[in-house]
Amino acid sequence: MSSWLAFQRLAPSIATILPLALAIFAYERALIPLYASAPTSRLFNKILLASLSIGSFQPWMFTTSQKAFACAAVLAMAPTAAYWIPVWSARNKDPLWGPAVTHCAILLPLVATMSSFLQRSETRVLHVASTIAVFFTLTQARSVLGQVSLLNSVSESQIFLSLSFIYACITILQLPVAAPVQAAPKKRKQPSSLTPFQTKVILMAIFLALSPSIYPNMRSPVLPHPLKESYTHPSFPLQIHSSVQSTTGLIVVGESLYPAPNASERDQSMSNVRYLRAAHSLLGGVWMGPKIMSIDNVPPIRDSYGTPLGDSIYGAFTLQEAARLVNSTRKCSYHASSFRSTCSTRSNLTCSGLGIGVSATAFQRHNMPVTIVEIDPAVYDAARRFFGLPDPGEGKVFLEDARGWVARARADVEGGKALDLYDVVVHDCFSGGGVPDHIFTVEFWQDLKNIMQPEGILVVNYAGHLMSDSMRMVAGTLLKTFGQCRAFHDLLQSPTKEQLENDFINIAFFCTSSIVPLTFRKATNEDYLGSALRRHCLSNMDDREISLKGILSTIPEGKEAEYVLTDAHNPLGKLQEEQGDHHWSLMREVLTDIYWETY
Repeated sequence: MSSWLAFQRLAPSIATILPLALAIFAYERALIPLYASAPTSRLFNKILLASLSIGSFQPWMFTTSQKAFACAAVLAMAPTAAYWIPVWSARNKDPLWGPAVTHCAILLPLVATMSSFLQRSETRVLHVASTIAVFFTLTQARSVLGQVSLLNSVSESQIFLSLSFIYACITILQLPVAAPVQAAPKKRKQPSSLTPFQTKVILMAIFLALSPSIYPNMRSPVLPHPLKESYTHPSFPLQIHSSVQSTTGLIVVGESLYPAPNASERDQSMSNVRYLRAAHSLLGGVWMGPKIMSIDNVPPIRDSYGTPLGDSIYGAFTLQEAARLVNSTRKCSYHASSFRSTCSTRSNLTCSGLGIGVSATAFQRHNMPVTIVEIDPAVYDAARRFFGLPDPGEGKVFLEDARGWVARARADVEGGKALDLYDVVVHDCFSGGGVPDHIFTVEFWQDLKNIMQPEGILVVNYAGHLMSDSMRMVAGTLLKTFGQCRAFHDLLQSPTKEQLENDFINIAFFCTSSIVPLTFRKATNEDYLGSALRRHCLSNMDDREISLKGILSTIPEGKEAEYVLTDAHNPLGKLQEEQGDHHWSLMREVLTDIYWETY
């Protein structure tokens, strides 16, 4: 009996947590394409806890019907609010206060209203404890729901409006309809009044009849995911070819078209670009139409639909191809692998981070076999369909996390299974202002070394401030593991000292365990594949070099061990959160607001 009573007490809280968790999950997922992960999450938990406290400690007593009606109303407004409020606030270009204002305008009333259903405890201490328990349950539930692949095909609008519908039904079912008062008997027979049950049935029938015409008008203006066909913006030269929720979030393929006559200088400079976007970060892009350039009469590559594609808009991917130019180590047959933990895999040349597949495509054009390890199937699909990535062949694609794939490959090598060791590994998994920190530790690099040739070449792309602690840690860990590295920037012009110290820069590290000093041969026309960008990036490697000694010389004496990343000591993720705001602002400079608001 006591167990039954305890269950009855907990039942309201249990019944509240699931819909609350779904609403919070949908809200956070709706915000990330506009504000990215780091700015969205910075104050999220604090405002979530404050909202729970307001809802569960508010002093007023409401009926179940009143609370359900409030929930139905707030949830019905959530789809449009969760799009337009962050759109408007993001236009102020403030990645700190923008999300904070948005959380207070949407998350706070949403959670405070829905948490009013939580059962009040007998004492204040118990009530505080139960509220904190619900808070931790919700924080865990958010990450769990993010792993449910079924929810990738369910939009935020569907989640919000389905919950609103349920609460509206509860409102009607719990209406305190008074029983008809028995009148004094009269000689003439009067028609009987409706019973409470009949009243609720009529109200429910009216609501069910009207809801199909009401709820569709309350959906968010966000495009359907997955997008069935290309969408053309009605008032701006922009097309969206693909938009899908996937393993690492929203993956969008967009294309800026010919600019309008009155277009801004920035819109003109970024016109005729096809880009791949993950949430609020560009994974890459290529020039299209009149901006396609070719040298030596080499025809451009084409996508799966036959559309010609130009050079990459980023030089970093092309710079990675300099691994082919290394002439100081013993050569074997080339291989390329790409992995990604929000990243990807390319050829048997190992690359962490497929992106649009620029270097993976180039390696295959040079007849190098390619193995691809990419955590997000939608990224691989986009690279194949829209960016000209060739099919690497059967058994050459692994859609999974790089850490697990490398560990399994190492176990196969040590177990004596037949496995070609890799001569080149390209590790490029930067996205959203940072990298997955678990694939930048000594343990990961050691696993990787075990599946590489003894004199194999590792290429690692990392972006950040040159003199930051995170850059020192990445460089220090690579040197600790491999013994020698050289670093190069991807800027189109030689950077000034001020740029090197203050700007957000892509750095390509080339590392090897070879005892022979790492050198590169001069690039030739064959290396350029008809690309003006390749000629620009690969023909002046010496001018692009960054002094690793200069980066590491600022490490305090005796503190060198603190700048080596391990599984037990890995502050990289925390350090990258601090540069998340800068990356968000940088993305808003690369593309104007309308690109980020159309998905």
